[in-house]
Amino acid sequence: MKHIKPTGDKFNYSGRIDFSEPDSAVFCWTGSYLSFSFRGTEISAVIENLKYWYGRFIGFVIDGEEKCISIPDGEAEVLLASGLENTRHDCVLYKRMEGHYFKLKGFVIPDDDEILEPIPKPRKRIEFYGDSVTAGSVVDAVDYVGQCDPENHDGVYDNSWHSYSLMTARLLPAEVYNTAQGGIAIFDGTGYFEDPALGLESCYDKTRYCSMPPRTQWDFSKFVPHVIVYAVGQNDDHPHNGCIHDPEYREKWMKRYIEIIKDTRSHTNHATVILALTVLMHDPAWDEALEEIKNRLGGEENRVYHFTYTRCGQATPGHPRIPEQEEMAHELTAFLKSLPEDTWED
Repeated sequence: MKHIKPTGDKFNYSGRIDFSEPDSAVFCWTGSYLSFSFRGTEISAVIENLKYWYGRFIGFVIDGEEKCISIPDGEAEVLLASGLENTRHDCVLYKRMEGHYFKLKGFVIPDDDEILEPIPKPRKRIEFYGDSVTAGSVVDAVDYVGQCDPENHDGVYDNSWHSYSLMTARLLPAEVYNTAQGGIAIFDGTGYFEDPALGLESCYDKTRYCSMPPRTQWDFSKFVPHVIVYAVGQNDDHPHNGCIHDPEYREKWMKRYIEIIKDTRSHTNHATVILALTVLMHDPAWDEALEEIKNRLGGEENRVYHFTYTRCGQATPGHPRIPEQEEMAHELTAFLKSLPEDTWED
């Protein structure tokens, strides 16, 4: 068996991934992924699980077949696939769930097997900023469509592969950076992410973003999207229920959201902006605030859109499951395909 370092031009990484340590890659944001190809019969990965909550699964797709793979705490060699035909295999290794970072240290393959040239990345590029729906939390609990979440699920149903964000990227197709975290709101001290709570305002410009040190800055030049989708607002009335109806708070919230949008957009070639909350039930006042943000940013003339799903804020009291995520992905994809052709020009 031979050890392959996870570096070089035969590995296509997407998502905010930390490459600061030699010959390794730390997957931070849910939905970050690596695509590659190999010829051979089996493959394992050497992975260190940097667990800080309940994170214990990764995702792996080989020749279109999706797998959920358990990883222990600490470092281990994890079997991804075996008994394969000795032909070309196209693969995606992805961060399936929240609650951990994981460090990829390499692959182990038989001596006669080899890593091949990968499938080229799509030309289009899209980034999402969102919360648990965009991250793919609890999507695999398909017996609970239209219902509240199952109790004490501890992340076992989380699967970013079936988030509307990654689905949309595959439908377009586009390379995607999924900068989403369950429970996040705009402001620090609000929402449900971390204790004390960290908001998007402290995380949107980070690679390593959770409270487990180190927290590191993101270099926006590493990925320049054509389209940026912002889907934050679901968690922002915690702990102050109904705060969006307070004119002073509403103004403060919109102002900070606009600052974040302007900053992220400033690192692009005038990327198209999409504001869109999801089908998870919420007060429509948040959607009304997004409409006003769109107008303040210049609206469609300035490539800023407010997109509303058919069942926006109405479909389910629990996290959207795979069918509801698919519903959003198809609607969003159709909207994105209706945009001017030059949306996707560099």
